[in-house]
Amino acid sequence: MDVWCHLTAFGVVTTPHGAKALMLGDPTILLNQLRSTLGKMEVALGAIVDSIVWTDEDGRIQWSNTTFDRLVNRQRFEVLGTPLLDLLCLEQQSQPLTPEEHPVNRVLHERLNVTGIYEFQQAETRQVLEIYATCIQFKGQGTNAVLAIRDLTERDRLDAELKQSKQKLSLHVQQTPLAVIEWNLDFEVVDWNPAAEKIFGYAQSEVVGCHALELIVPHAAREQVKQVWVELLAQRGGMRSTNANQTKDGRTIFCEWYNTPLIDQNGNLIGIASLAQDVTERKWAEEQLLHSAIHDALTHLPNRTLFMDRLEHAMQRAKRSTGDLFAVLFIDLDRFKLINDSLGHLVGDQLLVAIARRLEACLKLGDTVARLGGDEFAVLLEDISDLSGATQIAERIKQALTLPFNLNGYEVFTTASIGIALYTRSYVQPENLLRDADIALYRAKAVGKACYEVFNLSMHAHAVERLQLETDLRRAIDRQEFQVRYQPIVALATGAIVGFEALVRWHHPQRGLVAPTEFIAVAEETGLIVPLGHWVLQEACQQVANWQVRFPFCQPLTISVNISGRQFSQTDLMTQVSQILQTTQLAPGSLKLEITETVLMENSEPAIAMLLALKTLNIQLYMDDFGTGYSSLSYLHRFPIDVLKIDRSFITTIDTNSKNSAIVQTIITLAHNLGMQVIAEGVETAVQHTQLNQMGCEYGQGYLFSKPVSAAVITTLLTQQYHCRARQLSPHPQHQRQLSKAGKVLPGN
Repeated sequence: MDVWCHLTAFGVVTTPHGAKALMLGDPTILLNQLRSTLGKMEVALGAIVDSIVWTDEDGRIQWSNTTFDRLVNRQRFEVLGTPLLDLLCLEQQSQPLTPEEHPVNRVLHERLNVTGIYEFQQAETRQVLEIYATCIQFKGQGTNAVLAIRDLTERDRLDAELKQSKQKLSLHVQQTPLAVIEWNLDFEVVDWNPAAEKIFGYAQSEVVGCHALELIVPHAAREQVKQVWVELLAQRGGMRSTNANQTKDGRTIFCEWYNTPLIDQNGNLIGIASLAQDVTERKWAEEQLLHSAIHDALTHLPNRTLFMDRLEHAMQRAKRSTGDLFAVLFIDLDRFKLINDSLGHLVGDQLLVAIARRLEACLKLGDTVARLGGDEFAVLLEDISDLSGATQIAERIKQALTLPFNLNGYEVFTTASIGIALYTRSYVQPENLLRDADIALYRAKAVGKACYEVFNLSMHAHAVERLQLETDLRRAIDRQEFQVRYQPIVALATGAIVGFEALVRWHHPQRGLVAPTEFIAVAEETGLIVPLGHWVLQEACQQVANWQVRFPFCQPLTISVNISGRQFSQTDLMTQVSQILQTTQLAPGSLKLEITETVLMENSEPAIAMLLALKTLNIQLYMDDFGTGYSSLSYLHRFPIDVLKIDRSFITTIDTNSKNSAIVQTIITLAHNLGMQVIAEGVETAVQHTQLNQMGCEYGQGYLFSKPVSAAVITTLLTQQYHCRARQLSPHPQHQRQLSKAGKVLPGN
């Protein structure tokens, strides 16, 4: 059965079976739907970046999108109905187009599709437009022109910038000091800039197409570098490294590299791009800086930092193995300061360098010798079997350093003291091993220098005790724990007290009386002897000045005060003494300063100058402990000394040892010939007293007369002597009995 239908304006469908009304849509609804569709099309056309414009057969604009409106800088109502030629005046190669040449007229009149690049002047800007124009014909409605216009201004600008950037990049690649190299996936050179030519020595023509590994990578490292590049390509990430490379002329250089994979726009690997910089000089400078940081600048030996690092590694190895044993030697030159002071620091430095070379010659390969500073050296002896291995090396070093050094025309001799510490598993820190070697060194110097000592635990205990003593000594000065004791000096011929020697005593709050032999050396070494000596001098001068006022008949009373080596080297010693004399109002002739023979002889010329300066104050100068040092008779007559004090070591056996008796007689005769008087120390028996008096010794002091006693005891004795003198009694036997009694009654003084 044939089926047909007819759509009426009202949407009625008629079929052979009868008429049936079907409402397909109201005309208003259809119109709205059409408008909606056209609106969506207009929005879509307006959103595209190209300009779209539609003219009638007369070239008037019938429709345009918003992009075109913005191009001609018009509102929509200004555009519609306006001839396109009036809004879009075009030029080509900077020449205005005639109406006949305009794309819209050519389309309308010639029925052609026109494509071209044109210039468009809008306000102050010139734009480049690519126009595609075509004609559309509707039956019975004439010919319309449709133009699609693309603004090429931004594209041309970007193209120009891209071209300029490429030119700049190419220029930078050519001028950069960095080697810029491109390789393909087979590691063959694709590009090679002038910096690469300069760094590696190969011209671009020599390397393009060649395998990179064979050119600039040392043979031993080629497989490793190849593996790194394979991993680089697999990970598709950048990588930095510093590698040794080789140049065309065979030199080895160090380069810092940055390598990154090259990936095309499709994500495919196409090669590797590399930047390389020659850092050979920088690496050398870094190595030099590192070497300087861990080596001594003068001797080029390892310094303390490097030595401690190697010591720590040796300790770690020894802890892992039961058989490993090692030792540390701490070496200090004896009397190096004397060489520096006499021959100058230049010769001193040359001596240190020569000693460094001798120390190296004494050691086996694998041992370490370091300079810790000044004239101190340390040796790390590894892989020794027992303590004898360390002592043998110490003996070898000691013998090697006794040989003369020829420096700048001088023949120089020196010796060294050595402390040895043997590693045991009780050591936890390497610093403790070096500390114990230093303690042993200190012991070696104490027993006579030019020898070696092996550390034991008693040394450490002594060092801890000494440190505590030093700490207590510093506090003792502030807490005024010191007292001055006075030992009378007696005229041997008459038995009368003529003066006193001031001796310092320390009453420790816990330990009680501390012997001077325990703390004087520590005070001297730490420099505490300077404030302590100043206090003793001030206290003694003040006390004698008081006695002189109180006991005028006992005149002239004098006070003898010891001056230590540290005090004697103070440049302001003369000023200090002068100020104390003024403060205490003590007559200068009542003060006697005692300086040991050793202090005077170690610095003879400066000592003479200081003694002469002190003599201008009208004080007297004593040479203490004469005979125990290394006096030179050629210097003795030059010292402005008033009195020689013979050391007690000679007096103790004067009545039993004929040699000592002869020595004492010689000293007394020598002193008298030089215009000096003599005081004998340590007189303990009447026989010694008589013998010294017969030899012509003027004065004596010792336990025969009195031990050092307090100022209160001396005041009592002087009071008794004063009353005896006032009654014009002979005081001599009585004085001796009183002094002896005082010494026995007050043993703690």
